[in-house]
Amino acid sequence: MKNYKKRKEIEDKVLKIYRKVSPSHRNLINDKTKKQFFNQRLNLMNTLGLPVSFFENKKILEIGGGTGEKALFYAFYGANVTIIEPNENSCKIAKGVFAKSNLAKKLRIINKSFYDIDLKIIKKFDMICVEGVLHHTFNPMENLDLILSNMKDNQIILIAIGESHGMLKRELQKEAVTKLAKNEPELISHFVKKLFPEHLKRATRFDLRNVESVIQDNYVNPQDESSDLENICNTFSKNKISYLSSYPKLDFFYITSPWSHEREDYFNYKFYRNYYKFLEKIWMTCGEEKISKMMKTFNIEHIIKEINIDQKKLLKLKQKIKKNIFTEQDLGIIKKGYMGIGLHYFVGVKQNSDKKRFVEKLKKYKKIEN
Repeated sequence: MKNYKKRKEIEDKVLKIYRKVSPSHRNLINDKTKKQFFNQRLNLMNTLGLPVSFFENKKILEIGGGTGEKALFYAFYGANVTIIEPNENSCKIAKGVFAKSNLAKKLRIINKSFYDIDLKIIKKFDMICVEGVLHHTFNPMENLDLILSNMKDNQIILIAIGESHGMLKRELQKEAVTKLAKNEPELISHFVKKLFPEHLKRATRFDLRNVESVIQDNYVNPQDESSDLENICNTFSKNKISYLSSYPKLDFFYITSPWSHEREDYFNYKFYRNYYKFLEKIWMTCGEEKISKMMKTFNIEHIIKEINIDQKKLLKLKQKIKKNIFTEQDLGIIKKGYMGIGLHYFVGVKQNSDKKRFVEKLKKYKKIEN
């Protein structure tokens, strides 16, 4: 495997953090939090157009499955789930989660690094899930390519990954506190709590994680490499993966041509470049409460004007942080709201080669005369 030594070196650094505080572990401590987690997963699947009935009797491979809560959701709806997870502490928690839910027979755990398994295993499953993992690895697009290139016809893949425009505000937060703390973990924690309490409150409330887990995962973590939409799309296209859905959506909101017309696949970044550049600008600047208020009147010209203003502010702040000449007052634009998109979700399917077989099946078909 190319760059194996470097990949493992980065993985070991990340695992050092995750063995202390697992980023995937959710505090499902009572009925309220359990319902909240269930509703979040259900909302995600609805958004991505994946009905829960799809999971019945499906074989799902979750790469970087962590402590098993997401796998539990799939198993609840009838899937058999295999987790590949290098963190032995997370594997232990996952076993406990399934055992207490009487779904232990639905779970198989492979306590190994993704880099140490035979990638042919990917072909044995109906669906591959990789949520919140790739951007914590060395060269995320190479790793995505490793997965996609080992898929077979009609397999479905779901990934959640940090996209560079949607993650910009969070990356600026991390860079700012890292510089202020001179990369000292304890001081990083201090400055995050001091400068971004609203973001921490939102993250713990909606993500069902404790403060320490959020800080370790989002601010202390030594490997956090987002990828831009162009590289993500190109990696899917290169491996003949067709677009099914995403969040945020890539679909044109104004298409009215007949559904039967062939369209360029949404992973064709070159074809949609100008439109996607506009989306990227939205993702970069979104998260301010005032945007949602604008929706009441939906003045698109005014919204675009605000987006352009905020983009200039963010790019100016990015330069100030890079040069370490920023003040606390400068950070105002990355203190309020929900800080951009966070993880981008993409669902695709390996293009099949069934057209020829379909035509062959119908070679004796003749038009039936009335």
